[in-house]
Formats: sequence, structure tokens, C-alpha cells
Amino acid sequence: MAGHLSRVRTHVSVIALLLAALAASAGDASSQLQLVQQQRIEILIQDGTFLLEKSVPIQVGQTIELIVRNHDPVRHGFVSASLLGLFVSGEDDQIMTYGKGVEGFYVNPGKTLIIRIEAERPGSIPFHCDLHRHERLKGELYVLEVPTA
Repeated sequence: MAGHLSRVRTHVSVIALLLAALAASAGDASSQLQLVQQQRIEILIQDGTFLLEKSVPIQVGQTIELIVRNHDPVRHGFVSASLLGLFVSGEDDQIMTYGKGVEGFYVNPGKTLIIRIEAERPGSIPFHCDLHRHERLKGELYVLEVPTA
């Protein structure tokens, strides 16, 4: 009986160790998944219009990465007064700008601009092209406060 009880304890210990290892690897996998699923939004400028190519929910406290591709033959602006109070960085193949007080950027024809914004509070971030004032050259991002489980 003592031998049987010892084997049961051993099996329970091994199962507990396996469950702990699975839980730890699941935690590692979920943290890796969060890194892979960045808050990346891709916007295409084509035919004088901002077109949303790819989007994810934007959450408070996360960095938003906006990829803006200009497929038009003219330069366009990506401007928002809402950016003024946020930490923002922008880069393309020629420039890099960062800090607070940046209201917007310009995207040359055929170029791609990467904008990173620290989403510090919930709300909307309206944007527009300040060079060409059409209804099709404006949009809005919504930063959500999503409770965690």
C-alpha cells in the first residue's frame, strides 16, 4: 500500500510539473503573440483618398504604428491637432522626427511614412491632408479603453 501511495504522489507531482510548464509556456506564447499583434494600422493614399488597408483595435497605453503609403503622384499631408499633446515619431527614407508638439507629416509621391503614436488616453484622433482639402482626404482613429480580464 505504501508503494502504491508513493507512485500516486509521484504521478501527481509529475502532472503538477507538466501543468506548471504548460502554463508557463502559454504565458510566454501569449506575450509573444502580443508582440506579434502590434497595433499597426495601414493607410493607403490613392486617387486623392485615404483608404484603410489594415486595422486593429487601438488600446490606451499602447503604441500605435501607422503605415501611410502614398500611391498618388502628388505630395499629401497627414495632420491632426490631436497629435500635439502626444509623443509622436515619424520616419520615412529621408527624415525622422519625434517628440511632443508634432502636428503632422508630409508623404511624398510613391513614399511610405511610418508614424508611431503613444496612445495615452481614450478618444478620437481625427486626421486630414492639409495640402488638399477634400472630404475623401480625412479620417479618424479611435483609441479605446478596453478592460482586461
